[in-house]
Amino acid sequence: MIKKSTTKKHQLEHPNRWHWILAPLAALWMVPIFMVISTSLMPVSDPTMVYGGLVPRSPSASNYGIIWEQNPIFQHLINSLLITVPSVVLTVIFGAMTAFALAMLRFRAKGIVFGFLIMAMVLPMASIIVAVYKILQALSLYNTLTGLVLVYTALGIPFAVIMIRNAFMAIPLDTYEAGLLDGCSKARIFWSIYMPLARPSIAVVIVWQSMMSWNDFLLPLVSLSDSALKPLVLVPLTYRGIYLSQPGALFAVLVVISIPMVVIFLAVQKNLVNGLSGSVK
Repeated sequence: MIKKSTTKKHQLEHPNRWHWILAPLAALWMVPIFMVISTSLMPVSDPTMVYGGLVPRSPSASNYGIIWEQNPIFQHLINSLLITVPSVVLTVIFGAMTAFALAMLRFRAKGIVFGFLIMAMVLPMASIIVAVYKILQALSLYNTLTGLVLVYTALGIPFAVIMIRNAFMAIPLDTYEAGLLDGCSKARIFWSIYMPLARPSIAVVIVWQSMMSWNDFLLPLVSLSDSALKPLVLVPLTYRGIYLSQPGALFAVLVVISIPMVVIFLAVQKNLVNGLSGSVK
């Protein structure tokens, strides 16, 4: 009993050794974030930074009021939500269905399909932007939010399939057979058993897809010409020319863009860690 307690105590104390190594690295990663926030608090009337350019001499939240006055921030925010939320929902649903088929069904082309999914993940947006642009024009989806939702869904499904399939494969086959013996249909087994058990991996997909849809700059820039449809991520372009003398306002926009992603990460943090470690609940 004493030996077991000693081992458990050693396991609890062991991670503290890594804290001394990871804490400075975490602090180093926080420096750019701190500089973005501090620069957003630099007023136009006194654009002076002190303490090595880390802190504004006269901190003020006036830049946040400026960006709301100069841009329809709320409209851009709604546009971003109308792009991100549907793409996340569609990616999770269709990705999970495909993952269930690849995990449970047996057919000859399974390996080929899985190989194409992996190949699709390595394609950067810049390499397919021209093809996407032409497809959107041919389908009359250019300059529409629906076109962006469909493109982001198509780009996110390969990652979703791979992540969720791994979670489904970790579930014992006895669970599937027990559901069939209890009279459950395959659809019922999928929605009521496999989806809840794969919640950690689904959380990873939600964060991944949200970041891609919310933060992507190139596709909205190319496929949207109507300023009323542009998402929040394109607002910093407003301060590229005539408002270049307002760096505080520019960084205030960047802070506003980052807030929703931080909220999503905090909301699914526990499941996200479990999903990245490959566990199944």
